[in-house]
Parts: sequence; C-alpha cells; structure tokens
Amino acid sequence: ETFHIQNVLSNGQLTKIPNVSARVNDFWITYTKQTTVSQFYSDISILNVDGSEIKRKTIFVNSPIKYEGVDYYQTDWNLIGLRAQTNDETPFQYPLVSVLNNRSKVWLTWIPFDSELKTGVTVLVDNLEGYASIYNDTGTFLGNFELNETFNSNFPITLTDIISSTGLQIKSDPGIPLIYAGFFLLMVSTLISYITYSQIWIIQYNRQVFVGGTTNRATFDFELEFFELIK
Repeated sequence: ETFHIQNVLSNGQLTKIPNVSARVNDFWITYTKQTTVSQFYSDISILNVDGSEIKRKTIFVNSPIKYEGVDYYQTDWNLIGLRAQTNDETPFQYPLVSVLNNRSKVWLTWIPFDSELKTGVTVLVDNLEGYASIYNDTGTFLGNFELNETFNSNFPITLTDIISSTGLQIKSDPGIPLIYAGFFLLMVSTLISYITYSQIWIIQYNRQVFVGGTTNRATFDFELEFFELIK
C-alpha cells in the first residue's frame, strides 16, 4: 500500500516536507507465550517521485524510519475485515468491528446465510495468528477454523484472509535539537548552582576600613572563615 504525505496539520516556517511517498510492504505481530501482543512491525519503503525505493526499514514502537527530517513512527494496528468464500468459490469480504475490553482487542463480524440477514454466524477474532472462532445466532460456540480451512455447516465457508491495517505517525520537528540543547544547558546550570562561591570586599573611607562578604552556600562556615580573616 503506497501513501503520500498530504494535509499536513502544523506546518511551521522552518518545516520542510520532502516530495516523497512511502509504501507499506508488510505488517505482522509477534506474540508472547501467554498469547498477548509482544510487538508489532511494519516493513516501510521510502519512494522518490518516480516510485523508486530510496530507503527501507522494518519499524516498530520507538524505532522509526527517518528520511530528510521526517520520522515515520509505528503507533497502532487494527483488523478491518475478513475474506471468505463459499463452496462455489464466490469471494466475500466482511468488515470487522472492534470491541474493546480490559485485557485485549476483540473483533466481530456477522456472516449471513440468507439475503434477509436473519440467520448466520458470528465470527470472533482476537489476534493475527490466522484463526477465528465461530458462534451461532444464539451465542453457542461452534468451533475454530484457520486460514484456508472450511467450516462445515449448512452454509460451508472457507476463511481466506484476515485483513489488517497498521497505524503510522508521520512527524517533522526541526526544533528538537534546540530543545535538547536547552535541556542540556538547564542541567549544566543546575550543576553549577551547587558550586559554592564566596565574595569578600574591602572599602576604605577616610580613615575607616570596611570589610564585608557574601556567599551562596555554607553561610555558617563562611562566617567562621570571615572572622578568622579579619582578626
């Protein structure tokens, strides 16, 4: 899937968007032993105006691909549909609806058996590992079936594909080096503020001599040293 950078939201005076496009070559998810999402990846290619590949990288969360000041971040993922076919090999595509709970994402779709949409089965998908669960119209669990596997019922169907989508964030911020430099100077100034320094001055007025002093820290120790000095 090829996409172009368009409708930029906040384009400052110093922001320069390169005249390139990008292509999502592949998307996949890895899971832990507990079947929870470990990481999700997108294989991204940067293309020039002629459609030739300039740069390619597999990105994941906190590991973007960078090109000419523009960062492509992996931020989210989703399942958007199922592809299935009947015995006569007629293909169908059904949209998936996301249902969120406290633990993980779950997607549902309804596959009707008649044109009036009164009878059918509910298909539940909770991962991208290539299988789904089927329930009848009363909510009874009927079984699981995998990709290219046929579920035998009054209306046999074969699951051919689970359609996924990747969520990308495209960001350009030329002021980030200045922000980092500001943080660095702030830390240096904070460290400098912990350094103790003292000042002593002597003023002679007519035949009198005035001695004074100040310090930013350790006032008591400075007083002892000051009195020792003027004795």
